[in-house]
Formats: sequence, structure tokens, C-alpha cells
Amino acid sequence: MMSWIRCGSLLALALLWVLNGCDGSSEQGDAGPNDGTTDAGADASGLPESLPFEFTRDDVGEAVTATQVTDFTRAITGAWKEVDYFRWCSWHSHGLDASFDPEMPDYKLYWQDTRAIKEGDTITFEHYGGADNLMIRTSKVLAQAASGYLMSGDPLMGELVAQYAKGMVALFLGMVWGNEDPPITSIMARAIFTLNHSYSIEEGRNVVVDYDPAKVEKYDWNAHTIPNSENPTWGDIWVRNMRSKDDLPHIFRAAPLLLRVAEDGQDEHIREAARTAYEYLQAFARDIVDNTYLIRTKGIDGVPYVPMEEDNPDSIKDLACLRCFEAVLPNAECDAKLTTALVAYGEPLENACENGISPHYEAVATAGHYFNYAIVRYFHLAAITNALTLRQDTVAGELLAGLAQRTDEMMADETERLEHGEWDADMASFLVAAAASGLPLTSAEVHKIHDEYGASATHYVAWPNWDLWDASIPDGTYDYKPSRNDGERTHVRPEELAYFLQYCYSPWRNPAGVQLIDCEVVADPSRWGE
Repeated sequence: MMSWIRCGSLLALALLWVLNGCDGSSEQGDAGPNDGTTDAGADASGLPESLPFEFTRDDVGEAVTATQVTDFTRAITGAWKEVDYFRWCSWHSHGLDASFDPEMPDYKLYWQDTRAIKEGDTITFEHYGGADNLMIRTSKVLAQAASGYLMSGDPLMGELVAQYAKGMVALFLGMVWGNEDPPITSIMARAIFTLNHSYSIEEGRNVVVDYDPAKVEKYDWNAHTIPNSENPTWGDIWVRNMRSKDDLPHIFRAAPLLLRVAEDGQDEHIREAARTAYEYLQAFARDIVDNTYLIRTKGIDGVPYVPMEEDNPDSIKDLACLRCFEAVLPNAECDAKLTTALVAYGEPLENACENGISPHYEAVATAGHYFNYAIVRYFHLAAITNALTLRQDTVAGELLAGLAQRTDEMMADETERLEHGEWDADMASFLVAAAASGLPLTSAEVHKIHDEYGASATHYVAWPNWDLWDASIPDGTYDYKPSRNDGERTHVRPEELAYFLQYCYSPWRNPAGVQLIDCEVVADPSRWGE
């Protein structure tokens, strides 16, 4: 899916918005860093282990009781245990299994545009579409698995981290053509379709991966599916090009956790996989910054280029551009540029985003498409967590003040809540992610999270297909993953179900916030469901 409306129309709408005098601004709250906040400096050893400043908010809402926290902890961790969440992620995620060819790198991704076809003890994962935003899903689960692994050393979560980290790298290696001299490995694919293969997983479960239906030359406005017949890594494969900015906030939000796994992971091969993935992400971010905040891709000839509008070859596609609106909206996508600069070079460079809210741009972008809310919000979080990780403390403090303002406005926005049935569920998952980024939660926010995630846990536990290999499930074609809709309510996305692992692990979890969950239980898989 590509959610951004085309650059030219959005620019025109933005200009009209500004000329009409709508500033979209709201009064800044009291939340903010202490005046004494200073940057620790680039020469500090190791990764920081706590918030470098105090940050508080006034509490609002009915007090959260200890019993409510205990009951919620039991419900959500019990759901993870009952559905065997991370084992299911491992079973269903795929790319190229290690058993196929020891000379080829193995990897896994959490897919979309894929169906599961059951025949006896074999599940065929059949790919039928471009899987344009699979890295939103993969990055989310990677961050959760990394957090759980770092807290508990759980081997299943650790192996999932390694496989997803290799999946990130695979998206770069798949975009290398055989005629490149030297090969350019800093350009990322949307998706790659490598080699059909079969393998067995635990307890006699058999898997077939069938990429053939997706291997059809296709030129959509937002991406092209093209052959890469002499790829140096896997040979004759297909790729989906035009890596867009939709997935970037989620990819970059996972980057600090890759650094932590590389430094603190218990297993060397997992540390190495995380370290390699971060190095590729850093090169990717540098490619964007060095090309004036444009996301390059490659065509069927393997030559890098910046995607341009088909009907206006002088206009850069918005999906590949982090600066295209600055002519009419200065600093429009500052959080995106700041995050990319931090990953690329460890410092903000010229980007001064203040509180991280770009009111004119955000009003226009979210009016154009609801999905833009997620992109705007998660770039804000990615900017904070990368700034904190790299000890850009003043920058992080200003952004955190803006995050408090953003969440207050989200909670109070009845217009959007009525228009979008997924508003509360998406807000609840974002609030958990925000709390993992240093935001102290209020009682009202904790109650909202408990309500949405509690209902989601009940919904997902009831899904009957967590183990498609079970003999009780008849042969047939099934969805790759459970739906978030039950006909009456939209729940948090299945790939967001374990966000609490990242919250509990996070060094930025703010002691000034209202308690959300029992992190001692969350951190110990043997206690899930207590």
C-alpha cells in the first residue's frame, strides 16, 4: 500500500492551507526537560541506560489500581503464551531457509500479500502481490523480539532477531545487479522475491515458499516489480523497487535496538547479525542524506535514480522525498530528516525540529490519507529514541515536550475518533510506543491502553488458526495472519500485540509515569499469564 498522495496535489493543498491562515498550532503544555539538560557528548562510552533528564506531566483520569495492573498483565501476557506468539511469528515469517544452500545467506521477513495454503502437514506460503510495506510489520516485531531477548535471553526471540536482521540486509543485497562495479549496497528494496524452496520446521511441520505468482513485471505508480536475473547473492530473483518513506520511521525506530543487541546480546551470531543490519541501515541513511534527503532506487538496468512523477518528469515523487514541501512549508518533514541524519551521522546536522510538530504539513498530510498519521507519529518517536541513544539530549528533550502535546491532542480529538473506527486502537499502540520513548503516561492513557489491548487480547486468542499444521484444521486456503477486525471493533494490529516488551525493556521508560503493566512478569516468559 502506498498512502502518500502525489506531491504536486499535496503542495497545492498545502499552499492553499497556509494562505487561508490555518496554523494548526496549539498551546504548549508544561511538560519539558529540566533547564539543565545538556548533551553528554559523542565521546561517552557505551549506550546510555536511562533518561538523561527529568520529564513530568500532570496526571489526569481516574487512578489506576494495582489490581487493574495485575489483571491486565495476566490477560496480555497470557494471550502471548496461549497463542505462542513469537513461535507463530517464527513459523510464518520466511525468506530463504538456511537448509536451501549453505552458500546463500538465509533470512526471514514478516510478509504481507501472502496466503497460506494447507495440504496435510504442509503449508505453502504463496506470494501474490508486491508486499510494499512489509518492513513496517517486520520492524515492529523485530523491536519487540529484540527487547524480549535482551531482557530474558529467550532463544526463540533471539533467533527471530537474527533472522529479521538478516531480512533487513537481504533487502539491500537483493537490490544489487551483477553488472555493478563497484556494487552499490546502500539502496533498499521494498521487497525481494528470491527462490522457491521447501523445508521442515519443528515437530514435522513442512513449509513451501512459492514466490512465482509475485514474479510478474509490473509498473505501478508507487513501485515496480522487476527481474534481477544476475543478482550476485541469490542469482535469478525479482525485486520490488522504490523503497518509500512509509516504512522508514519503523525501520529507524528499530535501529537503536539493533545497536543494543549488537552490544549486549548473549549470543555472538545474534550480535553479529544485529551489528551488520545496523551498518547497512547507516549506509542507507547516509545515501539519503548525501542525496539531499532523497530516497534513491534502481531500475531494471541496475542504475540508481530518484523516482520522478510520470506525468511531470521534473517533479520528485513524494514517496522518495523528505524535503519536497519545504518551498511552501519550511521544515515540513523535519522529524524524518532529523531521524535519518541521526542514523546516518550520529548528529542532527542542519535539522532543528524543536518540538517535532509541523502543524501545517501534518494537517494537510493527514487530511489526505489517514495512514499518514502513523508515519508522522512514528517519525516523531524514531527521532526521540535515536537522539537519546546518540546522547543528543537537548534535541530529545524538546521532541519529548512535543510528544506530550501530540498525545494530549490525540486523546482529545473526538472528530477523528468518530471518523476513523481504528483511531483508539492505533492510539493505544502508539501510546505504548511513546511510553517506551520516555513519555510518562497519565492514568487516562493507561486506562485507554488497558481497554484496547484487553479487547485485542480476547479477539486474537479466539482466532483458530495460530497453528495451521494442527490436524484439526482442514486443508484449504487461509489468511497469512489474523484480521484486526471482528465485525464490531477494530483492534490493535497483530504485529503490535507485544509492544509491552519494548516498553518494559526500554532505558527511556519514565519513572514519573503511571504504572502500565507488571514488567517483572513481562520480562520473564516463564511467568506469562500469571
